[in-house]
Amino acid sequence: MATSGSVFSETLNEITITKLQELSKRRAAFEEAKAAALRSAQDQGTDAIQRLTILNQGVKKCFAIKDTKHVGLGTNIASQIETDLHNIERFVAQARNDPSVSHAAQAEWEQRLRRHLDNQSLKYDYASLCAQLVNEWLSGDSGDDGGDVEMQEGDDFEQVDKSAKIRSRIQWETSVFEPAKVNVPRLEKYLENLFGVPANGKSKPEPERQSVFKALGKLRSDVEEHERSLLLSGQFNNKTLGWAIQGLLSSSLLSNEKREVLKDFAGNPMILKEVADVLNMRMAALESWSWGSGGVAMEQKRMINGAYNMHMHEDLLQAIFLQYIGVKWSTFFKGSLKHRFFAKTNVWKKSRSRISQNSIRRLGYYLGAGEVHKWPSVQTSRRRIYRKGYTLSQLLAHPEDEREDIDGEEEVEYVQFASDSQDRKRAAPRKQLASKAARKSAPSMGEIPGMGRGGAKRHRRVLPDSSLHSLEDQNSDSNESEYEYNDHADEIPKSRMQLRQKLLHLFSSDLTLVKTRSDGELTAVHSTFEDWNPRLPHQTVLTILKFFGVSDTWLAFFTRFLEAPLKLVGDNDNTEPRIRRRGAPESHVLSDVFGEVTLFCLDFAVNQVTCGQHLWRVFDDMWFWSQDHSVAVQAWKTIQDFALVTSTTTNPAKTGTVRISSNPDTTLGIDKSLPEGQIRWGFLKLSPQTGRFEIDNNLVDHHIDELRTQLQSAKNIKSIFSFIQTWNTYVSTFFTSNFGKPANCLGREHVDQMLAAHGRIQREVFAKMGDGSVSSVVDHIKEILGRRFGIKDVPDGFLFFPVEMGGLELKSPFIPLLLLHHNEDLSVEALTKQFEEDQWAAYERMKARFLAGVIANEREDLDEPNWEPEDPQDRVNFMSFDEFTRYRDELNFRAFEVEIHGTFEDLMGSPVQRGVGVDAVRVGPAVEKLKGQPDLQSISWQRTDLYWSWITMMYGPEVVERFGGLNIVDPGLLPMGMVSLLRERKVTWQE
Repeated sequence: MATSGSVFSETLNEITITKLQELSKRRAAFEEAKAAALRSAQDQGTDAIQRLTILNQGVKKCFAIKDTKHVGLGTNIASQIETDLHNIERFVAQARNDPSVSHAAQAEWEQRLRRHLDNQSLKYDYASLCAQLVNEWLSGDSGDDGGDVEMQEGDDFEQVDKSAKIRSRIQWETSVFEPAKVNVPRLEKYLENLFGVPANGKSKPEPERQSVFKALGKLRSDVEEHERSLLLSGQFNNKTLGWAIQGLLSSSLLSNEKREVLKDFAGNPMILKEVADVLNMRMAALESWSWGSGGVAMEQKRMINGAYNMHMHEDLLQAIFLQYIGVKWSTFFKGSLKHRFFAKTNVWKKSRSRISQNSIRRLGYYLGAGEVHKWPSVQTSRRRIYRKGYTLSQLLAHPEDEREDIDGEEEVEYVQFASDSQDRKRAAPRKQLASKAARKSAPSMGEIPGMGRGGAKRHRRVLPDSSLHSLEDQNSDSNESEYEYNDHADEIPKSRMQLRQKLLHLFSSDLTLVKTRSDGELTAVHSTFEDWNPRLPHQTVLTILKFFGVSDTWLAFFTRFLEAPLKLVGDNDNTEPRIRRRGAPESHVLSDVFGEVTLFCLDFAVNQVTCGQHLWRVFDDMWFWSQDHSVAVQAWKTIQDFALVTSTTTNPAKTGTVRISSNPDTTLGIDKSLPEGQIRWGFLKLSPQTGRFEIDNNLVDHHIDELRTQLQSAKNIKSIFSFIQTWNTYVSTFFTSNFGKPANCLGREHVDQMLAAHGRIQREVFAKMGDGSVSSVVDHIKEILGRRFGIKDVPDGFLFFPVEMGGLELKSPFIPLLLLHHNEDLSVEALTKQFEEDQWAAYERMKARFLAGVIANEREDLDEPNWEPEDPQDRVNFMSFDEFTRYRDELNFRAFEVEIHGTFEDLMGSPVQRGVGVDAVRVGPAVEKLKGQPDLQSISWQRTDLYWSWITMMYGPEVVERFGGLNIVDPGLLPMGMVSLLRERKVTWQE
């Protein structure tokens, strides 16, 4: 297998050299012709007519224009020059004969011709500058990432402080080469109890567990059928290799060099045919597959968040083979587990089952038939969000499905900043007991306080068969899954960061709605497993897979995959590979399969124990919240039980609990069994007092220092393009994504905090770089350009415009925030106030209807139209406001004008962006000339692309004035193929 020198990249390099040479020739020829034209014009002295004639001819020569006799109206820059040349030539003819043509007009024509020459000179200047910047990038990038890793002694450490790296390596080596102590019989017993396997020799499970046990049996049959399908010959062909290779390219498994080689493979059918033949032979000999006797190289790499990960460097054929198998098992388990468990109401519990039959009767008695519906409701929206985005989220839905791995979208590490949360004081237990007593006074049987009604006016279309008459109705899916309405779950996240962003919005929306109750409360628990992938016990994975019906043949293959012989980069050549005894390889689809299938058992356990509530999980990052404190206690105990039997542990530094009351003057106690610590998300931490997420500036300060260090690394000092790529990734991706994506539920305060944080980041990063004379990234880059290339008076647009137009494409983190800053939907108070007011108005309307006897005539369609409450007072008095709103999350009430489901949708939504106006005079015509330019197809200049519209309107006037249009460099002159290749490479972070 080739280890270096991609044909694709070599070809691009040759094209780049050719383009840069041609650019140099064109520039020299133009400048020579321009100088000659200006000298000839100058030689004409004061004869303006002759000077214009000579200059007109000189401009034609400079731009290689032979004929302007048949020119039409200018539609692009070139034809605009032709139009001016043609018109001025005709105007000069008039001036020769017409004494009324003023000298001022002639001077303006001459100035126009000179401006065309100066604009083109400036374009060539910046084209030459861009060429130098590309060469600078190429020289700085070579050797950064390397292709395959050479295991040579002494390559491991550089002469810098590597204490964090050393600690990380020691910790990793300590954990992965020693097997975990798993009590297999106890784990098997746990699984049997969870999935309803008959105990004590019984032939049938307990009645309430029969449906679960049946689902397990069908899953095992599915596994058997899936394994048979993998025995078929010809598994690998050009089509299957296509999606396997594309999956690898979208992952972070391969080095930059191997990615380029793999692109060569993908574009060559003959190579794909040879690869397919080899891999089909390997598949046929699956029982003898191994990693190879020489061991697999492991390299320790620094991530943007400061953590160190261990990356395997298997050869490309091995990577493709394992990718294919991983995808096959991933799509299988996602499909089968969802079909056999998640889709079955009698298997996967729904939280609505906690509403008692007596509560349904009371709702019908007081509100009448047809008033209460199953959907749309807040709970059905949550359930759809969960099913579409969070059920086995890291598994693939189909072979072409991909998980986006965007450089910089990694969660910030905050372990060292979480210590202050460990000394959180517990509130008095009596307050906790008081809240429980208040809940017990409600006429319901174990339901979660605060379940309730459904959609806003735009969701008012309620079908007849969605009416809720009985407890059996509420547990039936009926047409619910087919019912279509504006549900945010339809936007399926494609990356872990997107899943985490949506989870932040969901939690914040629920927390906001809880505050609209007079006695509302919410308990939230957040935790992650400690080093889940590196420390995942092999015996745990294999025991669970065996329990689900995986055969000995495949268990043996999975064992060999997990027990890889590893040799760390930097080890002596004589060092024997060590067998991995714990953990799964990073960035492998098969590792995601093992993790998700194992954690599915936890998801199911929490679902069963909490009667249908969700454990919101993004791989090993777990969130659970409930309006019932005791349910949160049950969920946390279930997590602890799971960790115990699987020999895994939660990370105490990333674990915490909060209990928030809708009354800011009330402090609710937290059960001692729940973990201490703060609730954190990225750079945000949840305030127990306000119930709002706030940016942790101490954590931001740490990464400001880290960003400065990265920008001052050797490659970023040598290359401005590399500097900008690092800046864009760290600031516009890492910082921005970990601040949280703005949403209506987070409010305008969140956007204000982000704007302030980004401003502070720039000021503090550059205050300590150089002599401290600059305070922004723009000033810093301009200072470098002036010092290194002698370029002065650089237009701001050059820094922000797309590379395709000759700019450097510096990303602004401010513009996306300012586009939505003034949106009224960002006012959480305004959204909730309208709902709260309508809540009381609806209660008074229904109370009046009941007391007037109207409801008595609307009970005929109830299942039990003659049912009455036992208490005579309840028969004549309307239900309390607390009971009226108790199930508002779970059900849909037609009485509401502003329904909670609609408010929930609004809170979950993103604020509408508001762009800037179009400068139709100075910039508008230049924008029109860009339309149809082939190398700008990826950039939308319509009003829908509000970021680029802002950039264009802000910086466009200066660019148009100085360059004659929005293209700083003429299309075709820049080596865009090589630039695109370099931009696709992931940033290598300085250790």
